[in-house]
Parts: sequence; structure tokens; C-alpha cells
Amino acid sequence: MPGRVAVERAEMRSHDLGEVHELLCRRYVDHRPRILGRPDEFLFSSASAWAGGLTVDHLFYGATMAITADPFDTVVVVSMLDGRLDVTAGDAHHRIGRGGTLMYLPGVPLDVRMDRMRYQVLQFPLTAAVQAASRSGIHPSDVRFDGMAPISPAANRHWLATMAYVSRLFAGPEPAAEHPLVLAAALEAASAATVATFPNTTMTMDYAGGPGRIGPASLRRAVAYIDAHAGQPITLEQIAAAAGVSVRGLQAVFRRHRDTTPMAYLRRVRMEGAHRDLVAGDPARGDTVAGIARRWGFAAPGRFAVEYRALFGRAPRRTLSD
Repeated sequence: MPGRVAVERAEMRSHDLGEVHELLCRRYVDHRPRILGRPDEFLFSSASAWAGGLTVDHLFYGATMAITADPFDTVVVVSMLDGRLDVTAGDAHHRIGRGGTLMYLPGVPLDVRMDRMRYQVLQFPLTAAVQAASRSGIHPSDVRFDGMAPISPAANRHWLATMAYVSRLFAGPEPAAEHPLVLAAALEAASAATVATFPNTTMTMDYAGGPGRIGPASLRRAVAYIDAHAGQPITLEQIAAAAGVSVRGLQAVFRRHRDTTPMAYLRRVRMEGAHRDLVAGDPARGDTVAGIARRWGFAAPGRFAVEYRALFGRAPRRTLSD
């Protein structure tokens, strides 16, 4: 099984705009901040955690600010807890308040106005979102995000739920995100939610043609790869490459011959790995259901227990204690 990933943390509370500017330039992009109002009222705080390219940040500006920012080359999504945020990116403009969500358009300079806002930020590589979008059949070079606002209230709620999920994985003295499989799942969830929430070319372009006829040999290669690497944070693209087919082809062959998806099969293999570890485990040695579940990428013990019972007909704690 792979080792743990270091989750790094940093906190700051400052009345010094220069100090804050230096921090945010390192963490995000170069920008030019300006306090609108009395400088002695300025207050900033940040509590961030990051690992594997994924950053969760909880920030507060106790002032009204005007900021011009250079283009981001990462995905940055803001979820508002309080206050107001106005952002102009090229011809696009969007304003949000409490409960709203906004994505900074990659590659576009930003003009930001914020009023005493408390907010959360999720940041991760743009390549991860492009990879998730390209699974719908369009070429990665055609993937483009066209708007900052969620496509619907339901999409906004989906993003907020994703933000809460990822934040929980980074919380506590032993964050679940330390486990490579959990961290990979968090990045996958953030990428998929971004593609589903914010306007992009997967919503407007025609899908590419079907994958054609793909034989069982590619399925056998994919299954062998999954079985051998289930304990590692593998991606759909890696499985497809091992099978010698495209991602769409891989999905088609699993659907045709297994009536499932590659990632569902991977989840089943990981569940079986957790079952073996529970059978071999010993509570007297310190083995726990939660620890074994995390080892195999299941960060939510309650959900793991439900799936485990459905698959094996008993509670995981009974398997471990017997």
C-alpha cells in the first residue's frame, strides 16, 4: 500500500496589507490590492491546507477592497460565507453574496471588488478539470470554461456540497487527505463538480463519435491493471492507457461486457481489499474499521459500512472482531 501524503497547513492573521499581499502572491497569482476606506480598519485572516496540488483555504477580509489580478492558470472556486464579491473577467461580470459560488475564469485578468467577505477557496490544477471534461468525448484542446456562475441553483448546491466534502478531508489532526487514494478521490470529485457546475464547452459542443468495436482483450488488460494497482491512486486515463484504448472506449467495453463502469469495478476491487484486511485484522493490534477503510480510499466510515454490508452481508466491525 502507498505511504501517506504530507498535508501542509498555514495560518495568518494580519493588519499589514503588504504582508498579506506577499502571501497571496505566493499562494495564488500576482495582484494589486487597494483598501477602499480607512486603512486602519484592514484585517485579514487565512487558514489553509494543501496536498497533491489541492488547496483548501478559509479567508476573511475585514475591509472593502479593490483588487486587479493577473490571470490564473489553476482552477479557483470561491464559496461565500458572508459579505459580497463582484468580479469582472473580460466581458463577463458576476456578483455573489452569502451562499453563492463563483469560478475565476482561467487565463483572464480579473477586476475584483469585495466587501468584508468571509469565504472558502478550493484551488487545484486546471489540467485535472480539463482531463475530467475530455472524458465526455471532446478533445482536451477544445475544453474551455465560459462563465463564472453556476449553471443553476442545483449546480450551486452541488458545488457547496463538494466544497464541504473536500474541506472535511483536510480537517483534524489526522486528515483523511493524507491517504493517497482519498486525496485522489477528492481531486476527482472537485474536477467533476467543476465541469458539472460552471459553463464550459462540454455543455455546448457535439460529442465525438462512438468508440467503435472494442474486444474483450482490452477489457482483460484493464481488469488486470486495476487488480494489480487498486491500492494506488490510479486514474481512468491510466487504466485506458494500460488497456490500449481511449477513455470512451474503456467505458464502452466495461458497459458492454461487465454492465458496469471502470471506476465502479475499481471501487469493488478496493472494497474486496478492505474485506481481506478486515478478516486478517486484529483489534488488539490497533486495527480499526475506519483505518482499514481509509487505507483503501473510503474516507466516510458510515458510507463504507453501508456498502460493505450490502456486498458482504454483515457489518465491517463484525468481520474485524470475529
